Amino acid sequence: MKKIFTLISMALVAMSVNAQNIDETDPSHLYPIKSIEWGPITWEVKNNQVNDLVDPIYIVNGQGNAYEKIMAEEIYTDDEPTGTYRACYGYLDYEGGKTGVPGYGLYYKFTPKTSGTLKITVWANKGNRKTFVVKESTGTPLTPYVDYKVEGYINGVKGDDGKLQFFTNDEIKARHDEAGANTYVIDKGNSHFWGYISFDVVADESYYLFQASSQIGFGGFEFGSDSYVSAPGGEMAAEFNAGVPNDKGEVVTITKENIIVEAQGSSTPISVVPDLGGTGISNVKAENANAPIYNLAGQKADKSQKGILIQNGKKFVNK
Repeated sequence: MKKIFTLISMALVAMSVNAQNIDETDPSHLYPIKSIEWGPITWEVKNNQVNDLVDPIYIVNGQGNAYEKIMAEEIYTDDEPTGTYRACYGYLDYEGGKTGVPGYGLYYKFTPKTSGTLKITVWANKGNRKTFVVKESTGTPLTPYVDYKVEGYINGVKGDDGKLQFFTNDEIKARHDEAGANTYVIDKGNSHFWGYISFDVVADESYYLFQASSQIGFGGFEFGSDSYVSAPGGEMAAEFNAGVPNDKGEVVTITKENIIVEAQGSSTPISVVPDLGGTGISNVKAENANAPIYNLAGQKADKSQKGILIQNGKKFVNK
């Protein structure tokens, strides 16, 4: 791949304003999902001139924010249940001690058939976006600048010739360390980054590339004799046009001689139906025997009413 390159990114529709993050310390009103209806997902190419780079190409997907699980959360208004539910996501907080790999949202999975060095073209969002490369067998992220190298361009940073400056791994690390940025943030974190992430891979092991709080762009890769460009000639590659919907969104599969790549993209859920018969996680509060009682429609009830009722944020069956 050239240092001045045609690049793809995933510029994704923001998550629904109703989408919440699962809080394991305060898991109020959460239930397993009985069924889920995904919204439409689109992969498309857009030309967008960015400084001195030549026509970066962005693929737009339904949703970003890679996460490990999804549950149904009952919406409460003024501490009263409404009987309606929204999607609630469980993110991978590696710094908090979690391990694992994403199952939903946008991520890229690389499974080499042989050992070697994998070089991936990426676009990373600005801000406090953390970029992760995770080894599946351990469920832990590789360390940037050490376990994998980062090199490329920082948006707006030009050299003496007035053109965007190409930075080596050591130069980007020095900028990162000087600013005291989070371990997993590329550069200082306040500008977009276009470039390459390179790391050694082991045959038959899988590696995941994603950002936990945003979208990440994928422009292709080099691996031994294999190479791939996601938007050759500024047109979306056939694989992205032939994505296959699944129960988590849509997957694009790129098969080469020595490696298989899966681009998993999830759209925003239109609706979720909770499994109320499953093991729900109720709000942990001191129970009040005189607390108001509601039916599943969110209407006030009393203990003379039969069926499933709610009190103190917990459901019970009144026979």
